[in-house]
Amino acid sequence: MILVLSGTEEGKEIVRRLHAEGLSLLTTVATDYGKKMFEQLGLETVCLQGRLDVHGFFRLIKEKGIDTMVDATHPYAIEVSQHAMDACKKTNIRYIRFERQEIEIPRHSLIHNVKNMAEAVDESRTLGKKIFLTTGISSVVKFIPLKNEKELYVRILPVPEHISLCMDMGIPPARIIAMHGPFSEELNRAMFRQYRITTMVTKDSGEVGGVLEKIHAALNEGIDTIVIEKPRLEFPQKYSSIDDVVNTVKRRLGNLMQGGL
Repeated sequence: MILVLSGTEEGKEIVRRLHAEGLSLLTTVATDYGKKMFEQLGLETVCLQGRLDVHGFFRLIKEKGIDTMVDATHPYAIEVSQHAMDACKKTNIRYIRFERQEIEIPRHSLIHNVKNMAEAVDESRTLGKKIFLTTGISSVVKFIPLKNEKELYVRILPVPEHISLCMDMGIPPARIIAMHGPFSEELNRAMFRQYRITTMVTKDSGEVGGVLEKIHAALNEGIDTIVIEKPRLEFPQKYSSIDDVVNTVKRRLGNLMQGGL
């Protein structure tokens, strides 16, 4: 049995491809929104919803007879990846990481590279008044201390719970943009102009995350851009191609079957 940790576009595609190969698999997502994505693909029967720590992964591996884990979580979900690796090591099963290819961030006086969310907040204090956050719902709370001195605009997934959270934190509805991306450069520019944004905050989440479209839009509008660097983890086996992940899993299962004959 294969376990795919999903929650990204690539994760959905890996699940779809492995399922089409007729392989036995399960996938996990953290949110109800993520589960609905698999329902739309007709794969709700293989999808489990819930957040797992290392003990949760350990139990799932034992209960479901998992022998291969594919980690296709978001590049910034390092805690989940670390829990997954620890559980795989403890149970002696194979761990395969799908990691998005690195992209080159342009060098420009308007681009401010920081190492983490705390540095992004500090940098934001020194820049313009209207801050446009594109870093996901979990990061909004980090910027709330700025709401009395800055105008915070947040772009999040169209999830009712996320919208409610923003409102509970004091973000006015008029400053909540609930949409599913990725977004083109033209649409980003239109949003920046609409809200007269002066600072945009983004993660370096790769080509699929639409990072370059955001950055180029901000540069063309003369907007300061804060880029939060991708956190680093050491992975025992890592690929940046969906084809490589699928083929590796197939070879792995083929070897296991031959070993059992």
